[in-house]
Amino acid sequence: MSNPAPSLDPIPPAEWSSVLESEGDGPRHEFAPRPEVVEVTASDLAESAEGATEHEGYQPSDAPRRSAPQQVRPEQSRPPLWRRPAGQEDDLGEPATVFDPDTRKVIFDTTFPWRTCGRVATPGGSGSGVMIGRRHMMTASHAIPWLPGGGSDWVTFTPMQFDTSAPFGSAHVIRVYSWQQVTGADGISSNEAAFDYVVCVLSANLGDATGWMGSRGYSSSWDGQALWAHIGYPFDIGATQQPVHTTNGVMDSTVSESSGGRNSLRIMHRNDLRPGQSGGPYFGWWPGEGFPRVVATQSAENWGAAGGPNAAGGGEPLPELITHATSVEP
Repeated sequence: MSNPAPSLDPIPPAEWSSVLESEGDGPRHEFAPRPEVVEVTASDLAESAEGATEHEGYQPSDAPRRSAPQQVRPEQSRPPLWRRPAGQEDDLGEPATVFDPDTRKVIFDTTFPWRTCGRVATPGGSGSGVMIGRRHMMTASHAIPWLPGGGSDWVTFTPMQFDTSAPFGSAHVIRVYSWQQVTGADGISSNEAAFDYVVCVLSANLGDATGWMGSRGYSSSWDGQALWAHIGYPFDIGATQQPVHTTNGVMDSTVSESSGGRNSLRIMHRNDLRPGQSGGPYFGWWPGEGFPRVVATQSAENWGAAGGPNAAGGGEPLPELITHATSVEP
């Protein structure tokens, strides 16, 4: 049976919907679903999380390990945005705070533990994050696209993304565990900076391939020591598409803040960063352990004034939140 000859008259736009309904919509782009939001209080903590000061990391048996990440050759990285010469005054602005000399290095490394870090994408921009469980990722609370009246818009995570390369795939966030919903719309307060971290449950077990970092509550006894590394996706170098790494980071001081029945720390530092690195981990190694531990996530820049110090959030509520989320949703 032959098909009827097509009509020579086009269909008016007002009737296009009838064609779609009768013949099917065809392929379309679909955004990741919006995650469920869980704001945690001290009374909500799973029994295993109460008083937890650390949680363990994991290196997959087939994952090679490297003590320092592979740096990308200079010709492979994109140049940073313009910066004014030292001492020059004008009416132009610069994005966030880097303290000369800029110590950030572009990396691409699929060995452990570098493969656990990645890019957080949202409808309005991007941030940085790290795997801290089989299907659990940690980032900054203010990196989450909180919606007015509660809830969150979609979020995805891609470990060790480099430009369009996604060596371990991507997953969307299905649930967010937080102490606070920090928006950053009117700046970030001291209390918000101290609790500026969330645990996101992912739609896939990316940690089976990437492994994950452990965690430990930050102690002010570590202030002034060059102990910490950081990985994030800045807006300038690589335009949020390439990860940068800094090492020998120093935390200068801490301020204790209380929320949800817990005391956390605003941790002040002068480690180099730009917007987009928010949510990226500060982590270190301990003797005899085969994985690094996250002690804080990047929160705020230019604290108090332009050119001022930067701030991270950490303390014992950080591993408590991780332990709670990984216990409730293994």
